Amino acid sequence: MDKDQDAGVPLTKDGGASSPGDPPSDGPADRPPAAHPAGEGPAGDGGRGAGAGNERLRAFVTGAAYGMLALLGVVLGVVGSLHYGWTVGPVPLAAIVLVALNFGVLWLAGWGMRAKPGAAVPWVTWMAVVIAASSRRSEGDLLITGDLAGYLFIVGGMVAGGLAVALTRSAGVPGSWLLGPGVRDRP
Repeated sequence: MDKDQDAGVPLTKDGGASSPGDPPSDGPADRPPAAHPAGEGPAGDGGRGAGAGNERLRAFVTGAAYGMLALLGVVLGVVGSLHYGWTVGPVPLAAIVLVALNFGVLWLAGWGMRAKPGAAVPWVTWMAVVIAASSRRSEGDLLITGDLAGYLFIVGGMVAGGLAVALTRSAGVPGSWLLGPGVRDRP
């Protein structure tokens, strides 16, 4: 504390001691609000204010959604790699169903995120899993074999994923469905 404050001497608006002829001051209520340096709000947050927390939240939620979509692509790839070979007679029914399922899930992911990366992220992780599962290891093991069902699953899944990305319409801010109507109104 200042030596003048200990003595109870009131200070003027400019910070100096008051002279005997000045009217008494009630203290901080008479002082104008402190000016903040340019670009800084009252919390010293660089002018970001309450909107900065919303921006960080939006970025976090959108990143988490894309992370979950990447995980979804991995799950689709692993499940498909293990079950593509089911047939009904000579028809590889499971491979056909899995290709249609991949298209539907990837297109819905892009539609839900309102952006092409919403469909592309799970497609890329699906491809990574399927390519790894179809590669022969040094022991000779592989999950996806080079038969009709295997080729239909791999090539059909890649084409279906590409179509899902191509048919996804980008509209507005990616991930806006996660945070509600206020995000959709942004340019």
